[in-house]
Amino acid sequence: MSSSLAELLGHQHTPLTDADADAFRATGMWQNRTVRSVLSEVAAEHPDRTALVGYRTNGPVVRQTYREFDAAAHHAASALASLGVGKGDAVVLMLPNWIEYAALVYGINELGAIYAGVPVAYGERQAAAILRRSKAKVLVIPRSWRSTGHLELSRTLRAELPELETVVVLDDDPEGLREGEVLWSSLADVPVREFPRPDPGELCYLGFTSGTTGEPKGAMHTHDTLLYGAMAIAEHLGPKAYGDPMVQLVASPAGHHTGFMWGVLFTVHLAGTGVHVDRWDPVWGVDVIRQERITAFFGAPTFLQDMMRTDLVDDPDCPLECLVIAGSSVPRTLPARAGTAFGAYIASAWGLTECGIMSSATPKESDDVQLTDGSIFAGSAVRVVDAEGNDVPAGVTGDLLMKGPGVVLGYYDRPDATDEAFLPGLWFKTGDTASVDEHGWLSLRGRSKDIIIRGGENIPVTDVETVLFDHPDVLNAAVVAYPDERLGERACAVLALRPGATLNLESLCEYLLAQGLSKHYLPERLVLLDELPVTQSGKIQKFKLRQLVAR
Repeated sequence: MSSSLAELLGHQHTPLTDADADAFRATGMWQNRTVRSVLSEVAAEHPDRTALVGYRTNGPVVRQTYREFDAAAHHAASALASLGVGKGDAVVLMLPNWIEYAALVYGINELGAIYAGVPVAYGERQAAAILRRSKAKVLVIPRSWRSTGHLELSRTLRAELPELETVVVLDDDPEGLREGEVLWSSLADVPVREFPRPDPGELCYLGFTSGTTGEPKGAMHTHDTLLYGAMAIAEHLGPKAYGDPMVQLVASPAGHHTGFMWGVLFTVHLAGTGVHVDRWDPVWGVDVIRQERITAFFGAPTFLQDMMRTDLVDDPDCPLECLVIAGSSVPRTLPARAGTAFGAYIASAWGLTECGIMSSATPKESDDVQLTDGSIFAGSAVRVVDAEGNDVPAGVTGDLLMKGPGVVLGYYDRPDATDEAFLPGLWFKTGDTASVDEHGWLSLRGRSKDIIIRGGENIPVTDVETVLFDHPDVLNAAVVAYPDERLGERACAVLALRPGATLNLESLCEYLLAQGLSKHYLPERLVLLDELPVTQSGKIQKFKLRQLVAR
């Protein structure tokens, strides 16, 4: 007798029923495969193909074939089991983009345990919240990374978190380790064990995202929801659009959903090569692109904008074939300009930790789709509604809802947040505003909290930012609200300029008007910064900008 969905999720609260799960399986959107089984299948079919290439800031380039990768994942499962990790336990990885990361992810999956990531640049407060919420049993860290001493950080965390039993250090130096701290290299000779195959409907990943209060919520994903996402985007653009085989530059942090989902899982799904770099530097990144003949890349627009300022532009030997750009607002003219510069297809896309990517541009449709965030993947759906929950006409902006086989099943140990996030019919409230045109193409207008309402009129933030990005002196741009007693809110442009450039509000507004922007949408303040605050995954931190301009 098969287990119910509730049992597979460890009796976590979810709005999905067994009938919903059966319907996804009946349509083939859930394929009865596990994350780990995909690696085994690819390793059997392409054992000698390069699976992983690791570029470290300080260290030699390392390479692994799929045969070696599969063996490393199997060893990781046995090593973690020797530390007491079992089915349903959470293991948190707080590591740079080293190739050990991928082996650990697949080892955790082989065990039937739950994987969660913490970006290696996070501090104590952020890391503690994720470890506490996930009930992590094991944390895997470097001894230190850049300016952070992760071993010392882990000791502070363990003092607060009694469920965190073991810290594993990716290091070869046993000096100074204490009880409950283990070198990964010391587990090299652990006997290999076999483990029962997990059920594809089991909880296997917690993707942590923050709500409006900043409380981290663990988005619950199963093998089924993750593999649907990989399958859907491959088919949407065409599996060979990314290169044949795909060679992907993995620059987004693996501890973030983008690096994990697209850098680690999707690479294996397409039997490609993942080239992992442990920091993002555009000049170094371009060197790696040329050296490894990179064909594909997933990341925030910031990465692409950085690459547009390198000598890879207009290089006739540029190997890039497809870049998927998501994670924050995509300037509407950027895909066409970058596509010409690199001779590659630039797929503007949209997604969340709660669903992976759900829409993207595709070469199967006309070029105009690149001026939007693309069309919705097969099997998924979106709605745009007004404040009363009524569907709005094509082209009208409203609140974006989504549903489909890749959507989160709820938030871990947060039934309240789960109930708040879902409407009847399994419609998930994304927190984004958007419009859908007559083609069915999605255009994001920003997070609901990013909306600027000036005297009762909404300012289309993404439209203004797109024109700002096209200014020849602008390197990075964001538009945020600042409070106003009479109008409620006004718009402030926050810009980073090219070295030596100067710009004032009057000349900026003249430029915007010349580009056809409505006078009603002009920013009324200008703040210039050396650089805009961004997350490690390249997203502009607008909450910090709002705080700055409010002061």
